[in-house]
Amino acid sequence: MHLIPATLGLFTGLASAGLIVPSAVAPSSVRVLGVSLLGSGCPAGSADVQIDATKTLLEVTFSTYVVQTGPGTMAADWRKNCKLTINMAYDEGFQFATTGTDMIGFAQIPKGSKGLCTNTFDFTGVSGQSYYQVKLEGEMEGPFKLHSDVDSTSWSQCGGTTAIMNMNTQCNISPTKQQALIAVDRISGKVTVNVSVAWKKC
Repeated sequence: MHLIPATLGLFTGLASAGLIVPSAVAPSSVRVLGVSLLGSGCPAGSADVQIDATKTLLEVTFSTYVVQTGPGTMAADWRKNCKLTINMAYDEGFQFATTGTDMIGFAQIPKGSKGLCTNTFDFTGVSGQSYYQVKLEGEMEGPFKLHSDVDSTSWSQCGGTTAIMNMNTQCNISPTKQQALIAVDRISGKVTVNVSVAWKKC
């Protein structure tokens, strides 16, 4: 794994656009200490994590996450994955959980072919996992924004001021002789996963 620093940023526009509902209570200080990457969809230095001013939205950006099928592609191109280990620090007396995700990117899926992206979240040292799934079915071409709500909730542990959240993301396209791709925004060259976060006092 390769450790890279994560820079904090303000994304109040995303919150006001209705992607999340801010928690009634949240720590006054939340920091992303670092992000480790492992997987075919995220070579070293190709992902970044930022947190918005409300402390209830994480934005994970991938710059080289490309899944494609068609002429000249191999089986390794049809599926990509990335495991991010996000080390977070916050005020004592809180715990948090993921409550939903929004995946934003570009997809070109021909008729008869299907794309699928899954995201799972868990905390190191805590049992339980949050699972999300989004489907892309042909025929479609253009930008997409897919929302998934939580089906099970896993909370970070109480009694500390740091937590390690593991995010596993995977995208694949059913093999086709036609050109198909997923997860690359033609405008920005990136795919973004917005993670809604809820806080509660211990």
